[in-house]
Amino acid sequence: MDPVQLFHNLINLAAVDQKFTDEEIDYLIDVANRHNIPSEEFEAGLKGIRDGIIQVKLPTDADDRQKLMKEMIKLMAADGELNDLEKRLCATASAKMDFSSEQFVALLEEVLGETPL
Repeated sequence: MDPVQLFHNLINLAAVDQKFTDEEIDYLIDVANRHNIPSEEFEAGLKGIRDGIIQVKLPTDADDRQKLMKEMIKLMAADGELNDLEKRLCATASAKMDFSSEQFVALLEEVLGETPL
């Protein structure tokens, strides 16, 4: 998955509850730094949100789908709160990416086992 698209997907997930926590912003900055994403992309993502456009583009490649889902879960857990809107968005994205319930739960357990809450 293109790192910029991944980053924009994560910005949209963070915005779904209409607030950005410090932890979510820190996580987004970490992702941007890991992938050498310029600050202009953060601004572009925020502009879309200000314009009322919250959209997650789902990859077709299986490895990219798994990577996106893991990053979405990490972001969701970054602030220590598993917000219902964030959980629903992850669950909906999981279903649209053809993960079974068992696969989704396994990804949750794998990622949350790595991520301190």
